[in-house]
Amino acid sequence: MKRYVFLLSLISAFTLFQTPETSVPIKDLRDAPATVVVSNRSLQLSSYAWRDFAPSSSNTNGNPLMVTVKLTSADKEALPNGVRMERVWVLFGEQVWEVSNLRGAGHDRDKDRWINCSNIPECQATVREGPQWGPEVFVDVVVRLKDSEGKEHLLRAPKQKVIGTV
Repeated sequence: MKRYVFLLSLISAFTLFQTPETSVPIKDLRDAPATVVVSNRSLQLSSYAWRDFAPSSSNTNGNPLMVTVKLTSADKEALPNGVRMERVWVLFGEQVWEVSNLRGAGHDRDKDRWINCSNIPECQATVREGPQWGPEVFVDVVVRLKDSEGKEHLLRAPKQKVIGTV
């Protein structure tokens, strides 16, 4: 009986790590476009992904993954009114790191504010405390935007290299 319970626990744990639960299916995240049009403006995403390996007494294996995402328009003009970033996913193989609340992820780190991207030439947010992927691996980064009409848009920056800093 103990062997049976152990085997079921092992199978459950294996299944949990093989099929990540996300709010959006991984296929939809992988299929997200590299540009979207919002209010007649073409928007694109770039990112900077890194892990800090500076010597530290608290973490000898390096700090967890951090990713800065940057939203811009293709013509470098101000982003459309009412656009905000709501969620970030980072995909590594079949593994997914999802950050469901971007409040406090902006430069001012105000925990009560969404990342409002209206009428500015670029919009950035940084997510922290991710998994220990990399360095020297490639990830896909996806954000969910919401426009002034409440419509959601997925936008992807594919094949972003995770670097190690010291």
